[in-house]
Amino acid sequence: MKKIALGFFLSAMAGCTFTSADRVGPGEYMLTCGGSVFNSREGMLENINDKARKVCNGPYRLEGNPGAPTLVNMQTQIGPTPTTFLAMKAICTADSE
Repeated sequence: MKKIALGFFLSAMAGCTFTSADRVGPGEYMLTCGGSVFNSREGMLENINDKARKVCNGPYRLEGNPGAPTLVNMQTQIGPTPTTFLAMKAICTADSE
């Protein structure tokens, strides 16, 4: 039982992260990254850059404030859960779609 509790605690501390890309215009994508409060700003920015490389399939630039992740309370089955959220816009500089 202690091993199960320890495993749950460690997975909660690690914090899962999700990153999504939504097309907002030709060669422009709104990239969002969210995860637990334990996710670092640098890790979230790296995830956004990885997603931008995939969707642009070439050179891109990011717009927005990379130093401003937002802490929000998401409503879950166990109540309000603190979540970190970072959003930036990727502009593909060579339209390769």
